[in-house]
Amino acid sequence: MSYLKVKPLLLYTMTSGLGDYIIMGDLMRKVEKLVPEARCLIAHRGNPHVKLWPYDSLHKRFFNVYQPHQILRLILTLKKARREGYTVFGLQMAPGSVQGFFFHFFLKRIKALDFIVDFNLINADIITPPCGNYILDLHLNQVKELFKIRIPEEFYHLELPIKNLKFSNTSIEKDENKVKIGIHPWSRRGHLPCFVWPFEKWLDVIKFLLQNRQNEIIIFGKDKRFGKFKNYIHSKLGETAKQIRFKLCNSVMELVNIIKQMDLILSVNTAVVHIGYALNKKMIILCGPSLDIWTPKGKDIYIVRDEDALFQGADKWVKDKRFRSVEKIEVERVINAIRHYR
Repeated sequence: MSYLKVKPLLLYTMTSGLGDYIIMGDLMRKVEKLVPEARCLIAHRGNPHVKLWPYDSLHKRFFNVYQPHQILRLILTLKKARREGYTVFGLQMAPGSVQGFFFHFFLKRIKALDFIVDFNLINADIITPPCGNYILDLHLNQVKELFKIRIPEEFYHLELPIKNLKFSNTSIEKDENKVKIGIHPWSRRGHLPCFVWPFEKWLDVIKFLLQNRQNEIIIFGKDKRFGKFKNYIHSKLGETAKQIRFKLCNSVMELVNIIKQMDLILSVNTAVVHIGYALNKKMIILCGPSLDIWTPKGKDIYIVRDEDALFQGADKWVKDKRFRSVEKIEVERVINAIRHYR
């Protein structure tokens, strides 16, 4: 029995990526297990992946802030909850987001929300100092601090909020003598150089991997540049490229299924690494200006960064070369990371 003196409704904000949905969807389920009296809702910025939510009504959980009628529906939902005795807390997926703060501030001014909660914004009503090395840990510890509850250790491991997966044409023949190495070169922010590793650098890594006959290379993804990358590899490697498998994933389900079959994954810091983390995969992650909390950690995760940069960055694109960039990571650092797993 919880000793909470409030019946909480937690309204989280969320941006538009697959990784955002995976983390916040899992968080929402865990919060409601930890605090049975609680309800969790999400106001999102046009995230198309919320349709993956399988547990209850999508309509009652997620509200697209880019659609005025859904904002109105959210406001009416929050006001009704307050009349029913809920205390409404506004929390943000991204720590310290000014946009999220003003969204919650608006809701508070129209009496749809009681308290704005943040990790560090001084203007929030309740400040819960950040605690944790990964975004899921950060949010679970925020709930721990807010409601003075205990978090079971297993809750800190990410679980995919996806159910009843149906796979097709994504199985890879199993060969016990081969090490399946999955390469995922793409980022949702692939139009920004600081989040992308150039094709020619991936080519050098692939050439290194091909030197070991035990390696089976699978290049996978659902990016619109998949065909362009495949053609590039074939043009540079000729007949040797036939040793590489290219798996175009037509859905999130197929993407998850491919990752499940890999022994090692090489990827830039994008949704794939969160899926790999949930599936306990060995990974080499190429990180640019992303905040450290967006990158999963663990004994089987090797993080490669632009170590020559002066500034870490703040998860956004800047032209200043003194900030971290995936583009500037040296090939040899990635190859050394691969040797780490041999």
